[in-house]
Amino acid sequence: MNQPATEPTLATSRGIFQSPLVIGIVAITIMTGAIISFGSNLLPQNTLNSISQRQIEDLDRFASVIHYGDAEITGIGALDRLSGAAASGSFDALMKRGLFGANAQRLDLYTLAGEPIYATSGTTPALDGSMLTAFDDARNNRTASIHMEPDAATKRLGIEANILQTYKLIWDQPPGNGRNAQALMVAAITTNVGSDLAIAYKSVWIIAGVFNAGMVLVLLVLHWASGRAQLRLERANQALAIQNIAVRESRERMVQAADSTKRAIAEELHGTVQSKLFAVWMQLTQFRESNLKTIPDQVAELDKIIEELDRVREDDIRGISHRLHPSIVRVGAGVGLRSLRNFYESMIPIEYEANEAVVNLEPAGTSVIPDNIRLGVYRIAELAMGNVAKHAKATICKVGWKYDEIDQQLVMSVSDDGIGFDPAQLRQTGLGMVNIGDYADAMNATLEIDSTPGSGTNLKLVIPFVAPSVVKRSHELQENTIGNALGETGEQASAA
Repeated sequence: MNQPATEPTLATSRGIFQSPLVIGIVAITIMTGAIISFGSNLLPQNTLNSISQRQIEDLDRFASVIHYGDAEITGIGALDRLSGAAASGSFDALMKRGLFGANAQRLDLYTLAGEPIYATSGTTPALDGSMLTAFDDARNNRTASIHMEPDAATKRLGIEANILQTYKLIWDQPPGNGRNAQALMVAAITTNVGSDLAIAYKSVWIIAGVFNAGMVLVLLVLHWASGRAQLRLERANQALAIQNIAVRESRERMVQAADSTKRAIAEELHGTVQSKLFAVWMQLTQFRESNLKTIPDQVAELDKIIEELDRVREDDIRGISHRLHPSIVRVGAGVGLRSLRNFYESMIPIEYEANEAVVNLEPAGTSVIPDNIRLGVYRIAELAMGNVAKHAKATICKVGWKYDEIDQQLVMSVSDDGIGFDPAQLRQTGLGMVNIGDYADAMNATLEIDSTPGSGTNLKLVIPFVAPSVVKRSHELQENTIGNALGETGEQASAA
């Protein structure tokens, strides 16, 4: 009971997520998340690196204060005087003056053995964990920095803040004084970096927000422009469809006009012209009978004229009239195709095959297939088989006629194993191909011509056709009707 309601919901969901706008917003959201994730690591790390560099500069300044101040812990014996000097009030004042103007919150000094000897505030924290690792790096003359979150900073230093500590080795004399310097102590400077990191994180969100807003704006503009372009395209397609319909209707009218003209000419030839020729034939016959004794020498010649006139009247005029307007297609398209097969079989072997579905559309001498389709199929098959017989140099021609009940379309095909041709070139110059195209368009049919020089030709005509829902089928009656039709029109088919 719930399935009918669920299926439209799923279809709607699929439709929403297939929308370019929704896909674009999802993509922008993913990219924004990636920017936040990447930036939250990169910018804070860059900030910490920058602060670490400033701390190294501050430690260099403290070293200068130690070397050039009045603490007397520089030069020979400085290491022995370090502990006593660091405990003096003058040293504390000197260090605090050196700290003035720096961004650091405190300074801690350690002996080379890791024992605390001085702190600008409170007691010097014991070295453990990452602090000990950074101390060892500094003692080996590799400046090192560590970052502590508020919990770790509170536990180790008693400072509830985001802090950065930098450890650096201090020598017993300033560099470049010309004497061999010795390691004196390790200094650790501590800076509260909470506000700097907050700015960095805020910058990440600002960048991500600006990117997201900009991309969404661009996406909306593109969506609007795409909608406008789609609207213009739809209008152009509608106009093109109208033009195509007009062209097809025009070609259909041209084909109908041409067939009407052919029919009128055929009727004129079959009626008036043939009647007049018959009258002339009768006059010549009567003249021969009445003058048989007076002109015995001319009787043989007169017989030839009468015979030729009768042949022209019976064969040529009748054949031309039936070719101009094949009345056999009134019986059915299948009968017309069989008559063409009978005619062209004298030139090339032809195999004809029709499925039961198409046969059932034309039972008992009638046909549910419209007249224009029957005539169009006949004309296209006539032109195609004529081309095969005259130009293809083929050994076999196959003609197919069927009705596809699933796709509801009539399919007529003509194929051969001849020399083939280039369809693109022949369409431009071949009158027969142009006529085939005209008949196909007039039926709103699809025409496919597959041919390659040396590989034969396959013509396929597909005509949309919805058969009536009720068609009485009688195989036996149909065979009898078609046999009678072929017998009655045998003479016409031979002329066709």
